[in-house]
Amino acid sequence: MYRMIVCAGILSLVFPLWAQEIPMTSDGYDHHLPQWSPDGNWIVYCKDDATGYYQIYKVPAGGGVETDLTSDSHDHTQPQWSPDGNWIGYLKEDATGLLQIYKVPAGGGAEVPVTVEICDHYYVDWSPDGSWFVYSRWDATSFNQIYKVASGGGPESPLTSDSHHHYDPQWSSDGNWIGYCKDDATGFWQIYKMPSGGGMETGLTGDGVNHYYPQWSPDGNWIAYQRSDAHEQIYKIASGGGAEIPLTSDIYDHQYPRWSPDGNWLVYYREDATGFWQVYRISSTGGSQVFLTNDSYDHYVPQWSPDGNWLVYEKVDATGYHQIYKTLSGIGIEENEMANKHTGSISIYPNPFVTMTSIRYSGIYQGDEICLGVYDLSGRHVRTLTAGNSSFGADLSPGVYFLSVVDAGGVVSEGRELMKVVKLE
Repeated sequence: MYRMIVCAGILSLVFPLWAQEIPMTSDGYDHHLPQWSPDGNWIVYCKDDATGYYQIYKVPAGGGVETDLTSDSHDHTQPQWSPDGNWIGYLKEDATGLLQIYKVPAGGGAEVPVTVEICDHYYVDWSPDGSWFVYSRWDATSFNQIYKVASGGGPESPLTSDSHHHYDPQWSSDGNWIGYCKDDATGFWQIYKMPSGGGMETGLTGDGVNHYYPQWSPDGNWIAYQRSDAHEQIYKIASGGGAEIPLTSDIYDHQYPRWSPDGNWLVYYREDATGFWQVYRISSTGGSQVFLTNDSYDHYVPQWSPDGNWLVYEKVDATGYHQIYKTLSGIGIEENEMANKHTGSISIYPNPFVTMTSIRYSGIYQGDEICLGVYDLSGRHVRTLTAGNSSFGADLSPGVYFLSVVDAGGVVSEGRELMKVVKLE
C-alpha cells in the first residue's frame, strides 16, 4: 500500500495506466508542427489564425493562454527553437511569394530576416551551437541543394552542387556532419551525409527503395529514417556506414521517426487497424511496438520533451481541426487492454482528498519491486513512491498529479516489457 500526504488543501490524483492525452489548444483553427523549447517550459507551433495566414504561436507546456509571436499578411511555418531558447527560427513567405528564413525573439518582438535571396528555402534546421541554419534551396543548378547561412544573417553558402535534389538536412549532435536525403543516380531517395564545413558527400544507402526523414541519434552513431518497403517502415543505419537495420516490419505505414533524448527509443506515427494515424514507440534496438494513442482521430508529428517524459503532437480531434496535444511517453497500456490481459486491481481512496489518501494494488504486476512515478501537470517528475513509504507531505502542493506504474524488475505478467519512465530512486 502507498500513502500520499499533503499538508493542506485538496490533491486530486488522476491514475491512468494508459496514455492520457492532454489538449494544449482547442479552437476553430489548425495548429501544426509543435516543438518543445530547450528548457521544456514552452511549446511553439504555427497556427492558421484569424489573420487568414499561418502565424507563429507558443503556449506554456503546462497549459495556458496561447501567445502569438507574429501577426501579418504572410504565412509562417516550420518553427524551430534556437538551442539556447532565445530565438525561434521559421520559414516565412515574403512579399514576393518566396519562402525565406526568419527568426523572432522567443519572448516576442520584431521579426528578423536571415535570408533574402530570390529563391525558395525549405527544411530549415539550427546547428547545435546556434550559429548556423542548414536548409534546402533551389539554385542556379535548377536543383534543390543543401545550403547553410549564419543565424545572424549573411551570405548563403552552398554545400552541394550537382544535378540531383537534396532535402531535409539535419545536423549531427556534435555539429560536424549534416545528414539528408538525395534523389541520386539510383532514381530513388537515399540517405547521405557530408561534413558540415563542406566536402565530399557519402551515400549511406543505395538501393531501389526511397528513404526519407533522416534523424541522427543523440550520440551521433546512428541515423533513423522512414523507408518505403511494401509499407513505410522505420529503419536505422550506422552513421559510419553499414547494413540497413529494420526496426518495424508489418502491414502498416510508419512515418516521421524521432529519437528520445537518451537515444533508447524512437517515436513515430503509424496508420494501424483503427484506420487512424496513432502515436507509437519502439526501442531503438527493435522489438515490440507500443501504442501511445488509440482512438478514432488522426495524430501526427510527435516530438519528445527535453527530459523524455512527454510527447507533443498534433491531433485532429472532435473540433475537426488540428490541435496541439501531449501525452506521457512512458504509458502505452490502454484501459481495455489492461482489463482484458491482466488480473487484479488498483484503487485510490479517497480521491479527491484532503491531507492523505491510500493507493492499494493487488495481483497486476510481478517483478522485484513495484514503484509509482508521480508527475505534475507540467510533466515534471516530483516523486517515486515505493511500498510502505508515506512521508511525502511537506513539499507536495495541492493539485492534479499523474501516476505511472514502474516495475524495478522491468517486467509485468505475460512478459510485457515496461518502459522505465524515471530512474528509480
